Amino acid sequence: MFSPGSAQAAISAGSPCKVAGRERTVKGVTFACRKVNGKLVWKRKKFATIDDVVTTRVLESAALASGASAVVEVALSRGGSTGVIVSRSQDGLSAFRANCTHQGFPVTRVGKVLECELHGSQFDPATGAVVTGPASRPLLRYEATESDGSIFVTVRPA
Repeated sequence: MFSPGSAQAAISAGSPCKVAGRERTVKGVTFACRKVNGKLVWKRKKFATIDDVVTTRVLESAALASGASAVVEVALSRGGSTGVIVSRSQDGLSAFRANCTHQGFPVTRVGKVLECELHGSQFDPATGAVVTGPASRPLLRYEATESDGSIFVTVRPA
């Protein structure tokens, strides 16, 4: 039986799609259905360009427990969005672009680290530093603040 949640989970670069031009965002990575060698397949879109400083309310404070992370979308001023992974530790909040610095695939919380789904690079959720490669650069950091029961993320041009 078809379920919308299971269809999105199956999207990855190179997997088949049905409607050319359709776009889907999964865990902070946007895919577009394109015709390649006569077949319709999902292709990863390039990162959205961040031209301006944007601050967005992304979560209620109570929604993010200590030791937890959440992937959120931050709308950009000129259209599109960027995936951000927000984490809470005993030291406070941290926010990073939700894409691995090795090949741009999504990172998610796995135990005590942020881990890339493609090659398994691991990052410290408090600092974004590389714990285990193949990535060699830390995650791109954004500003995370908390005020009046809400968590805010500020993205800036790199």
